[in-house]
Amino acid sequence: MSATAKHDNNASPRSNSEDGHHHNNKKECAIEHLKAQLNSASAVAWGYLQALVNKTQDVAKVCLLELQNPVVLVNLLLHSSVVCYLCNGYANHNVRFLKGKPNSTVLATTAGALGLLTLDGIISKKYYSKFDKK
Repeated sequence: MSATAKHDNNASPRSNSEDGHHHNNKKECAIEHLKAQLNSASAVAWGYLQALVNKTQDVAKVCLLELQNPVVLVNLLLHSSVVCYLCNGYANHNVRFLKGKPNSTVLATTAGALGLLTLDGIISKKYYSKFDKK
């Protein structure tokens, strides 16, 4: 045992002299380790949260810019109304919407909606750049 170790009553065999911390017992060491781990996890979580907030703000800015284009606004309204119409028809299938109708009617309704959305996509591709404000 060295002369300095003989006089250091607070040093334990497991003390970490590399980081300058001397612990009186294992409980204090565990608490400090846990605090360090929680601080590290908190910093990582905060970084992810900040990145998520920044990405959300960027997406919102792009959406607001895109909604100024009349083609995008019409697409949003048309597509959401078609989806709502189809969901309502599916939800009410047994109640009234398609009750007693043959499968061909159901398929024709679905094909018509998909055709309308496809035609809208083609028209949108043609006119989108005309109204684009970027």
